[in-house]
Amino acid sequence: MRRLHYHQPAACWNEALPLGNGRLGAMVFGGAALDRLQINEDSVWSGGFENRVNPSAGEKMPLLRELIAQGRIREAEQLALRAFTATGDNERHYEPLADVLLMFPENGPGFNLHNVRNLAGQDMRKCTPPETEAYVRSLELDTGLHRVSYRLHGRDFSRECFVSAPDQVMCVRASGNTFDVLLRRGMQVGRLAAADARTVVLSGVTANRGISYACAVRVIRGEAEKIGATLCCRGDNDLLIAGATSFRFADPVQAALDLLDAAEKKGYDLLKQRHLADFTPIMARCELQLEEDAALDALPTDERLRHTVEGENDPGLINTYFQYSRYLLVCSSRPGSLPANLQGIWNQEFEPPWGSKYTININTQMNYWPAEICNLSEMHLPLFEHLRRMLPHGRDVAREMYGASGWVAHHNTDIWGDCAPQDSYIASTVWQMGAAWLCLHISEHYEYTGDRAFLREYYPIMKEAAVFFLDTMTEDRDGWLSVSPSCSPENTYIMPGGERGCLCSDAAMDTQILRELFSAVVRCGRELGEDTAVFEAVLPRLRPLKISPRGTLMEWGQDYMEAEIGHRHISHLFALHPGKQIICGQPELFAAANATLERRLSHGGGHTGWSRAWIINFYARLLDGEKCWENIIELLKKSTLPNLLDNHPPFQIDGNFGAAAGIAQMLLQSHEGVLRLLPALPECWCAGTVRGLRARGAYEVDLRWDQGRLTEAMITAGSDGVLTLADGRSIAHRSGDRIRVTAERLIIAGKQ
Repeated sequence: MRRLHYHQPAACWNEALPLGNGRLGAMVFGGAALDRLQINEDSVWSGGFENRVNPSAGEKMPLLRELIAQGRIREAEQLALRAFTATGDNERHYEPLADVLLMFPENGPGFNLHNVRNLAGQDMRKCTPPETEAYVRSLELDTGLHRVSYRLHGRDFSRECFVSAPDQVMCVRASGNTFDVLLRRGMQVGRLAAADARTVVLSGVTANRGISYACAVRVIRGEAEKIGATLCCRGDNDLLIAGATSFRFADPVQAALDLLDAAEKKGYDLLKQRHLADFTPIMARCELQLEEDAALDALPTDERLRHTVEGENDPGLINTYFQYSRYLLVCSSRPGSLPANLQGIWNQEFEPPWGSKYTININTQMNYWPAEICNLSEMHLPLFEHLRRMLPHGRDVAREMYGASGWVAHHNTDIWGDCAPQDSYIASTVWQMGAAWLCLHISEHYEYTGDRAFLREYYPIMKEAAVFFLDTMTEDRDGWLSVSPSCSPENTYIMPGGERGCLCSDAAMDTQILRELFSAVVRCGRELGEDTAVFEAVLPRLRPLKISPRGTLMEWGQDYMEAEIGHRHISHLFALHPGKQIICGQPELFAAANATLERRLSHGGGHTGWSRAWIINFYARLLDGEKCWENIIELLKKSTLPNLLDNHPPFQIDGNFGAAAGIAQMLLQSHEGVLRLLPALPECWCAGTVRGLRARGAYEVDLRWDQGRLTEAMITAGSDGVLTLADGRSIAHRSGDRIRVTAERLIIAGKQ
């Protein structure tokens, strides 16, 4: 049983533990005198959609491109800020839904919950009586159950909670306590009402006349009395919590009450059975088992992390971290939910960092890197549904800003699928690759699943993203097709005369993304019998990868120096990962990619969690297991919170997802058209197993190794085809065949 566990309540939000069903999320603190369940619902966003395209953009685009071509960068950037910054310049942001507060007056004499004003700063440990004994709070990753237990004044107390996907409610069972239940939403104004003798509802509207929301709490078992809007519970009680918004429901209050009504009819025990039947099989699909130290495994998670930070080798912690990252994706992205945002689904701020939006110059994409390889393919679906929301707005932006057909998105989007430029940060605002990069996930999903119906449904979206660049690319003085305006997110270059700039034509990342996009359109189009000639013709006209005099990959079309050598974005290595353009058998490019990484790291690179996670993936693709391990340790030391969430800082979930993908890439790679088994195994992972990884070609792979060498692989084929290993061995198979691989043999071992 993989779990996180602690011997004290959460001191702050960064120590609370997450639950979720994709749509509804909770951070649970586990206090003994005061417990806080901080609730999120994925569609609680401020404002509504508005067309923010700057009306001057279309008229001034030719001038902007000309200024860039002439090297008049300062003038170009001044024009871009005036003519291309959107009006208004910010998209909508994500907000919390509510706090459900459980107050245990008999456990904390003199503590008055009504005097709590700053919940964000409330330390639950200070609300815990010093005589509390045998305290344990835990999160079981295989079941999605959060538990708290302790002894106080000679009595045993316990609570259990989970968030159900089948029934779309949060369920809480509290035993041994007398407690009050209060529902509030920070300092925001909302209407608090008692719907009946056992139910309270909080409703209102988000900032900027946005989305209407409702959160409802009901006691369904045990003694309870409603006093005002407080539910006073005695003894053993079961609670249900539901949330709804006008994004999905005409009447959010009624929708929340309907969810409670339906769940109450089942009762807590059946709700739990249904939750476990849904959740446990998903988590059981894939598991990493490195050698564990029983003494370390028994330590509380925060202490175990501290031991690792202090230099103790604990591969067993990686087992938990890997499964936790899978758990987080299951909890924040389920079919029918919105995609995982910058914080997955968990956010306590009304004005969160970066709006807790979808930042699509790497962060949202990184959220979904583990979806396919870690056997969570259906968790990828909310991202594709969101592309549908973006598509009509992206068409409008393409037409109004660029005079082009197809569709385009810049470096952020929100709940409405806004595709116009976000903010006025010249190093990222006028970057055209958001839709292009996101559409690569369509081809990835198809390559892993072989789902032709999915491809037929979503191929037009990917094709339209490529059409935009057919209309907007221009031929440069060297004859290459060029993107302008361009930038290398979110970096700044220094020209030979000392002038700094961000805008350019043909940043390396743009060309690399377009090579992947046009290749995917051609490859997938052929699968569907489409005419792809116009897209094929573009590929030889895209600028190839270039190596600088320093032996590194060039980041811009010209050999400029970086203003910040250790920058967190390493965008010019897109071709290495997640791209497929730098592969084994290319020693010059491998050496240049390695030199690029070393240059970044030697100047302080990898200082954010997601950047460090990307570096793990880079080194996995470079087949360097020791460097992968070094960077995993650095991620745990510098960018991991006590609850194992990623720290940008502040908390950002992409590092968890990126690291899990990197760990999987260390064990299995399939991007070269062959299966490479244990390609980047560090020495300290000398023995282990992994079960349920996925590979392109619709394969499921189990691996076992000892003393750093593969002892056996069992590969299940999801379609008819030919399996080819990196060592050149191959075998034809039928769908459902199980293929046994050892150092000596490659045979069909039977059917699934």
